[in-house]
Amino acid sequence: MFAIPFRQVHLDFHTSEYIPNVGAHFSPSQFQRALKLGHVNSITLFAKCHHSWSYYPTRVGRRHPHLRTDLLGRQIQAAHDIRVRTPIYYTVGWSANDAEAHPDWTVRCKDRSIHTMNYDLAAPPTDPKPSVSWKFLCPSGPYKDLILAQTDEICRKYPVDGFFYDICNIQLCWCDNCLAAMKSANLDPTSDADVYRHSVQKTIDFMTACRTTILHHHPHATLFFNGLTKMDTPNEIKALQTHFELEDLPTTWGGYDKFPLRSRYYSNYHKPMLAMSGKFHTQWGEFGGYKHPDAITFEAASMLAFGAACSFGDQLHPSGLMDLPTYRNIGTAYRYVEKIEPYSRNSHPFSNLALLLSGNHPHDQGIANMLLESHLDFETGTGTGFLTPDSLQRYQTIILPGPRFLTPTLAQQLTLYLNTGGSLLVLAESPLSPTNAPLLPIGATYEGPPNYELDYVLVQKELSKNLPSSPFLNYSPAPRYRPTSAKTLAHIREPFFNRTYERYCSHMNTPCRLKNAPHPGALQTGRLILLPHPIGQIYHDHGARLHRIFFLNALARLYRRPILRTQLPSAARVSLLHQPQHSRYVLHLLYGPPLQRGRCSVIEDLPPLHNIPIQLRVPQKLRSIQLPLTAKPLPMMRSRDTVTTTVPELRGHQIVVFNY
Repeated sequence: MFAIPFRQVHLDFHTSEYIPNVGAHFSPSQFQRALKLGHVNSITLFAKCHHSWSYYPTRVGRRHPHLRTDLLGRQIQAAHDIRVRTPIYYTVGWSANDAEAHPDWTVRCKDRSIHTMNYDLAAPPTDPKPSVSWKFLCPSGPYKDLILAQTDEICRKYPVDGFFYDICNIQLCWCDNCLAAMKSANLDPTSDADVYRHSVQKTIDFMTACRTTILHHHPHATLFFNGLTKMDTPNEIKALQTHFELEDLPTTWGGYDKFPLRSRYYSNYHKPMLAMSGKFHTQWGEFGGYKHPDAITFEAASMLAFGAACSFGDQLHPSGLMDLPTYRNIGTAYRYVEKIEPYSRNSHPFSNLALLLSGNHPHDQGIANMLLESHLDFETGTGTGFLTPDSLQRYQTIILPGPRFLTPTLAQQLTLYLNTGGSLLVLAESPLSPTNAPLLPIGATYEGPPNYELDYVLVQKELSKNLPSSPFLNYSPAPRYRPTSAKTLAHIREPFFNRTYERYCSHMNTPCRLKNAPHPGALQTGRLILLPHPIGQIYHDHGARLHRIFFLNALARLYRRPILRTQLPSAARVSLLHQPQHSRYVLHLLYGPPLQRGRCSVIEDLPPLHNIPIQLRVPQKLRSIQLPLTAKPLPMMRSRDTVTTTVPELRGHQIVVFNY
């Protein structure tokens, strides 16, 4: 594993042919001044952009028609002179002028139309163009040859630290090259499954060819193909990445809880992770937008708290001049990162609670949100490789989030885990096979889908803590299970009828009947609890606190001995990392409540919290606790296998080190 730089900038440079004097004002000293102001130790520089233009004297690609200097070469030299690393950016999937000149290079839909994003193919040239608006290109045939030839040219001309290939999604394609390749491989182009198989293999072949070309010239270069870090990206593709750059813009791309879940998932691959955000207010491509340095610092601390290095996006002005206020802002954050990066590097999450991901975002993210807001640290994974002999011993409880995703093999492993002392919290249809047979010992049979469009839950005493004694509304209903040996922990009340124009009641939902339905709202058999409702999806979509309480009450019946306990506001976040090479656990505490303003989620206020109680249970005997940034020791009280301490203050971010 290479030592990934923790303070990176991703320097966008998508520059139109209608802009003159490109790079004319580039100054190596001004460039270096910006990097020093920003405390930057790695910067991604552009060889080729989404307009198809190259920013160096290429004989293979298309040099920008108004480029006034070898911008890429001079940037690399200036950065290397001050020991700043320079991965090289090269676009793949979006290349506008290539798409215009070679429409046969574009990705084709099944109806043979060009696959686009936010692009009206029939729009007149003078119509306003939406943001992030491009045609997709297919890395096959002559276009693939061009990419490889230009990659080889760059590798021969410059000292290459790494490559960042952009827009490398696995997309179904029916272009002439793909159709010919599928025919040769005896794949059926009318079958989406066959087309997907071809697309995966095409992606592997493309990545392998790029790797071979680059590593021939620069054996220690890093390679990252952006767009191929989705949860469902095949493992053989993930294996071809030297590291992962997780592109998350929390202000506008799903909020501040999206990255913690992704980081927990990608930590299982034991490769360096880089978290990508932006210095701007909204999204990539925003000139003149500024995020406050307090917000950048908080985001950077969050990245390290969840085990990743930092990368903040900027966009270079066409003149080649760096925007110094941007680097002052980034520098505020990266000065702090310099102090705290030793407490994140080569670390791994440590928890005895696991969320087994289904691949369905609302279900998975909803469960993650409830755990994050409750400060129940967790690990994640998918498939059979996640449940190892070690995890069967280490995880006290595993959560299955809702959709049907179990294979017989995975179900067998979970049953073994249950029979050897583990516990399962299972939601909605997670225990079911495609034929409706229970794959886990849930103590119930499946009776069918819900009868109504919504329903209500009336909890029994076992789940009643902090919940109303009346039935409460579920915005998505539960499938019907009939207990055989399981104990009922909550009842379901069904509405009188679905809301239609013929029959309706009041403004919104129909009230519930006064009698319990025959199918329960929660049931338990041994160390397995089934909550039939899709609570994760409900919470993701509606965010009602009582659904989180309902979920946590059920979880608490199984998950009785968390590794970490604390008391914090719901907007705070915790992350416990293990650094065995340093014989320590590192607890990161975060508190910066996001505020929704327009379409953006904004970090502004960082109110302090005081006297935070912490309880920790780890296998090793702890010898000391300290706040490393102040070198202040903290008192430690022992009770059996638990240590307790109090953190005097949390302002935005705090680190607590537990040495053993």
